[in-house]
Amino acid sequence: MNNTSLKVLIDPSADRSPFTDKTFAIELDKGELFKYAVWMFEIPKHIKESDFDYLQSKVPSLEHLYADYIQLKGDAIVNICTDDRTKQMISEMIGIGVGLKYATLLLTINPNQFKKIGVPDEGKYLDYSVIKEQKEYEIETKGTTGDYYSMMKNDIIAKKKDQTKSVYLRFGTIALLQKDGGSRESQCVVVDDPPDDNNVAIEDGYQTALLYYATYFSYILDSKYYNRFIAPLLRGQGRWSKIQPNKFFGRYHFKDRTYYGECFDYRLIKENVLSVRTEGRVTDSDFQALTQRVGRTKFFFGVDQTIIQAINRGNRSLLATYNSPKFFEDGDNLYRFLDTDGILIIKSRNGSDGQLEQIFSEDVVRERLGLYEQYLRGEAHLCGAPCRSPGIEGKPCERRTFRRFCFFHR
Repeated sequence: MNNTSLKVLIDPSADRSPFTDKTFAIELDKGELFKYAVWMFEIPKHIKESDFDYLQSKVPSLEHLYADYIQLKGDAIVNICTDDRTKQMISEMIGIGVGLKYATLLLTINPNQFKKIGVPDEGKYLDYSVIKEQKEYEIETKGTTGDYYSMMKNDIIAKKKDQTKSVYLRFGTIALLQKDGGSRESQCVVVDDPPDDNNVAIEDGYQTALLYYATYFSYILDSKYYNRFIAPLLRGQGRWSKIQPNKFFGRYHFKDRTYYGECFDYRLIKENVLSVRTEGRVTDSDFQALTQRVGRTKFFFGVDQTIIQAINRGNRSLLATYNSPKFFEDGDNLYRFLDTDGILIIKSRNGSDGQLEQIFSEDVVRERLGLYEQYLRGEAHLCGAPCRSPGIEGKPCERRTFRRFCFFHR
């Protein structure tokens, strides 16, 4: 099973409005949990073009972790990891997904309005914030397989008290998860202290949305063009390079819409690449042996074309009101997940998704494997693309690169 429904438990500290205004369960699936896990990491200020560990390995490694150690039941999320440190990390990641999903339902907001709270110079801090109707909410998320949540509750309340900035409401969520072999239902516990009705926040949902999507762009937009987009955005400038759709690797058509993004494969996880390191180039037999051991599991991770167009045109109202139909489909060898923020995730095993196979063929996977392996050996190759500079038009480029083509020819 790849989806679940969690009950919400209102702690006595939160027994008031807005938490008691409506009753609902939290419907979640693995695709949504994975999407929030990808988003939780810090936005990179700059990505090196040869950073294969970030560009090709991080996303499938994270999804593999979820596939191996998280099980969903009808009323529970089970953390089946036995290593204490990894178990804690997985519980924290699940806690983020559960907590943010709860906030979207409580406040009726799109996930693209979440903002990561930067680390302050001193004092404790909460994780995320969102502004709704000129009221700022800060959210702390946690997850545990433990039997009690009092220590986590006390930590959240301590963080809430140790604040210098005034916001309307700070609250915390604790995902109570089932451990391997356990039987308890999973719940989302909500803890809180009274709101500050005098707080009024100035809303800049446009900037928040840009930073929200920037995290995903860091994985799916060519690093050269991501760097051009993110640098002025982080400096707070009002102008940045437009996002060119042809600088995404792939384009996927789904439900009469187009999504631009990147493709990933379990075989390109760093540990798997290291396992086929050779003295020379990766051979057909190396690739076949890796495929037999790891299998053929491919992903497409993309963003709705409408979002990219809105960013390029500076269309604030479209980003503020954007709300994609939600979709989840789960089969034996294929799942498709589309969230309200326009993030699309396709996971296909053994060539089950024909469109993904056309975008990301076995030849392309093998080529990337070879480039990654050469990068790990520190062996750059000549770009070879025809030059466009005056006087040397058509001459094969002699710049060295770890990618298929160099910085100037991508």
